[in-house]
Amino acid sequence: MTRKTNKINGILLLDKPSGETSNKVLQKIKKLFAAEKAGHTGSLDPIATGVLPICFGQATKVSKYLIESSKTYHVIAKLGIKTTTGDCEGRVLEKKPIKQLKNEQIEEVLKLFIGKTEQVPPMFSAIKVNGIRLYKYARKGLTLPRKSREIVVHNICLKNYNKDLLELVVHCGKGTYIRTLIEDIGAQLNSYAHVTALRRISIDLLDCQNLITPKQLEIAKKSQELHSYLLPLDAAIQSLPKVNINEEYRSCFSQGQKVMLQPEDALMNQSIRVYDHNDQIVGLGCIEKNGLLKPIKVFNFN
Repeated sequence: MTRKTNKINGILLLDKPSGETSNKVLQKIKKLFAAEKAGHTGSLDPIATGVLPICFGQATKVSKYLIESSKTYHVIAKLGIKTTTGDCEGRVLEKKPIKQLKNEQIEEVLKLFIGKTEQVPPMFSAIKVNGIRLYKYARKGLTLPRKSREIVVHNICLKNYNKDLLELVVHCGKGTYIRTLIEDIGAQLNSYAHVTALRRISIDLLDCQNLITPKQLEIAKKSQELHSYLLPLDAAIQSLPKVNINEEYRSCFSQGQKVMLQPEDALMNQSIRVYDHNDQIVGLGCIEKNGLLKPIKVFNFN
């Protein structure tokens, strides 16, 4: 028997629990909402907790803006121990006692990682090589060569240091592996390091103060309040410029046709939010040099 699904549109700011993969949590939430279509906007490690936006329906069309947005993490790292996974779930590979350091020494090392740097992705990651995810090779004990990638770390704040434990807050761009960053910091401190706790505390484009846990959602379903936790899909694209179009243009734009606007240099060569005369979002577009508004994505709420 086919399970009945609902056409739901919106964004859920989920507080991911520790101990489960992001995809497993996604499938649970999708089933809870009986949603026809849903996706998350960037995996968190199984041990990690915190902000995991779930996009439903038409909101999946704006997920890339959340994926590409900078994020902030709260990290606890243990010095002196290297593990197979770069976190506390892995097997211990090597130990190297570290002498007591001064906060100033640690902060000088942290400065080395601010800005654009190169990072080699860990073997325990979802990156595909020859169509197979790296973590599947890693589970077989295989190590494959990986190309380094450019990452951006905006800031690393040392919150606390006690013996062999570091507490950090990291603000970084997309594609940054916190486990690898911690290992690299450990190496610069002439030792090893691995993550013992990790929480994503914010995503730049969203107000992430009011997160909801899966358990809270289960309770909300019983009282039929699930949908009250959904944000409108344009919550993820508030940083983009906005234009409003009339009803005639709305009809054309929704069918993928270009419509004429007064060209504004400030809006050239970038995505803009397109709303109708009732201030309902219609889609995303870009303005060409001739003043034509070209549809990039059209939202269908029917």
